[in-house]
Amino acid sequence: MFEVEVHVGKNRLVVRIWGDVDKEEAQRVGDAAVSAIDRMRPRFDLLSDLKGVTSLDYEGTVHLRRIMEAAKARGFRRVVRVVGRSVEAALHFERTSREMGYDAYLAFSLEEAERLLDGGGP
Repeated sequence: MFEVEVHVGKNRLVVRIWGDVDKEEAQRVGDAAVSAIDRMRPRFDLLSDLKGVTSLDYEGTVHLRRIMEAAKARGFRRVVRVVGRSVEAALHFERTSREMGYDAYLAFSLEEAERLLDGGGP
């Protein structure tokens, strides 16, 4: 399951993913997030909440990578990932970020991620 939220005033996109993410679900997440990114102003922040991901289909990661590619093309400012039970998902996204030439900051709760972005840090 997933949610994609646009916080226009904060110029922030929040993508929450939880449960088992198969290829089809990853495609739906990617489609929704890429569509939302098209509505963002340049230098937006991306908050990815992955703490509830229990498994991630390897083939589905291609669709989730589209989110990062679209964010990079749109000119994002910062990325914060909330990690939890799925170390596998966190490591995969970190590797992908580095391949694409940027680092994401890690948080252990949604509240911590919001504080990082609201407070101007990292």
